[in-house]
Amino acid sequence: MSQVEADLKALCKLAKGLGVTNAVSFDARGVVVDERVRLKCLVPVCDDYGLNLMCPPNVMSVQESREMVVRYDWAILVQIEERIPAEMMREIQQAEDVAALYRNTRFKDSYKKTFDPIKLKLHHTVHKVEAQAFALGYRFATGFIAGSCKLCPECVARKPQESCRHPFQARPSMEAVGIDVFKTAQNAGLPFDIPPKGKTVWNGLVLVT
Repeated sequence: MSQVEADLKALCKLAKGLGVTNAVSFDARGVVVDERVRLKCLVPVCDDYGLNLMCPPNVMSVQESREMVVRYDWAILVQIEERIPAEMMREIQQAEDVAALYRNTRFKDSYKKTFDPIKLKLHHTVHKVEAQAFALGYRFATGFIAGSCKLCPECVARKPQESCRHPFQARPSMEAVGIDVFKTAQNAGLPFDIPPKGKTVWNGLVLVT
């Protein structure tokens, strides 16, 4: 086993020790960048579009992302699975369409209460894996989270006169920079269902070179 392989194995072990469901290293050529991912930030428009420093249009372009990813050799995919509560699942199945769910304030509040802590846990895990990779000598190690940054109740992007409160911890999501999470997870050997079937799977990524 080479030193890089040993380090990647240790980083995956670190992630699992922090309580995630899965963590696996794979060739960074398996990270897929696609303009259509960013399109879904706008169609339908996301609640955080332009209102979060770690979301479009405040992050790198898809072309910049594509040029960045090809400079990396390895990637670590980190996943957390969580069952969708039965009541929430019923509302999803009974909804006329996705727009109806967006209009349902009760559903949105329940969704945030259930899944924001999960996404925050993934965020902290990605941050720790990235930091450890840097400590091992991988100076360009960079992490990406799932969904919009939740470190603050309200991002300072809504107050242009203020700067990020957590500049060393805040990270954009995979989707925000145009990474196709679904295809990338398939390439890493950790596929998941879209739409979800009874559980959600949140994905984070750490690039290492």
